Amino acid sequence: MNLRIGKVRNSLILTVVLVINILCLMTITIQSMAAWRPGRAARTTTPINGDQDNNYHHHKHHRGEFRSTSASFAIAGKPSTSSLNLRLNPAVLKKVDSMHQVLNLSRFADDTVYPAKRIGRYLMVYQNLCADVDHVHLIMIVHTAPKNLHRRQRIRDTFGKRSLFYPFNVRVAFLLGKTENSTLERVLWMEHARYNDTVMGDFLDDYHNLTLKGVMGYRWVNQFCPNSELVLKIDDDVFINTYKLLYSFINHMRGKPKSIFCNLWHKGTMPILRQGKWKVDTRLFSKMSTFPYDYCSGFVVLLSSDLMGPMHQAAMTTPFFWIDDVYLFGMLPSVVGGVTYYNYALNKNVALNDKKTINCTVEQGARCPIFGSIIADHNYWRYWDMVSSLYVSGDWKVENKLIE
Repeated sequence: MNLRIGKVRNSLILTVVLVINILCLMTITIQSMAAWRPGRAARTTTPINGDQDNNYHHHKHHRGEFRSTSASFAIAGKPSTSSLNLRLNPAVLKKVDSMHQVLNLSRFADDTVYPAKRIGRYLMVYQNLCADVDHVHLIMIVHTAPKNLHRRQRIRDTFGKRSLFYPFNVRVAFLLGKTENSTLERVLWMEHARYNDTVMGDFLDDYHNLTLKGVMGYRWVNQFCPNSELVLKIDDDVFINTYKLLYSFINHMRGKPKSIFCNLWHKGTMPILRQGKWKVDTRLFSKMSTFPYDYCSGFVVLLSSDLMGPMHQAAMTTPFFWIDDVYLFGMLPSVVGGVTYYNYALNKNVALNDKKTINCTVEQGARCPIFGSIIADHNYWRYWDMVSSLYVSGDWKVENKLIE
């Protein structure tokens, strides 16, 4: 009898242990499924929140890639501790107050006037674009319209093609806003699933939202490409001679913290237009005839990557202004403070006229000092063939390193 009771008791104990193991296995499986994200290229609609940021910090620290910056990731609509400190800094507060005044805004305006609080979550993002290498020499962030698929594709196939520039590590991210065209939206998701290089924000892709797109770019680089050295912001109609940039100019740009390289407009020199495409409402900068900030021509701008966090942070407290060149490369650096501009002059190093760029390349070959230019669609492939053929010859590297 005692033996039978003992067998029954042992059987019950084994059953209980088996049930507990099964429950534990089920719990682990459910948690894993909840944490899994299909294919990394699938639609991402989860906001970048505090928990996700903490996991990302841990991941970077584990890989030995964690870099301390003055900015911390913030939940959309909720300022981080560092951004609160920025507000309390008297020098910064004075600048921000002045900006509120010239933009005819109350200092106590709601959060919708601050771009970093308006961009919200990513609707489309691939977090590992820069994670496959320890160091990214150049990350290109391209402002592009959703419909411009052909421009994005030609960049992937030409000056943004990473295999062409080894041993330099080059990456490209295309920045988009939402589209109201459902057919185009489906095409964009297919593009994203194939290439994993598009970043879409939760705002309408509109000309007056380019400032939001730029701030989103700063946030994205700070979060998902912190191992980058230089950030190149361009528009999708721009051609970059990446060979020239990497083998000639990059040595002049490296090792310069808090730096911006661009065609520079000094404060007090660029007129504020009250008519036409760039019309500024008379209530804004009402007592001024010129912009009171140094800023860049925004079609080609290089920035040291250490500015990404502080610039995004500054956008937490700097009120919105729709002309993105002024806001992204003038107002935000002014709030950050201590930023050094290096002038890469129009028609010398960058150009708005493709005729000038093409003639320069024809006449000077690899010695042509223009590395960035707007190129008309009908001239694009002709110019790419011209540039790429220059760098097939054996002596181009030596010649190209010479800047006059």
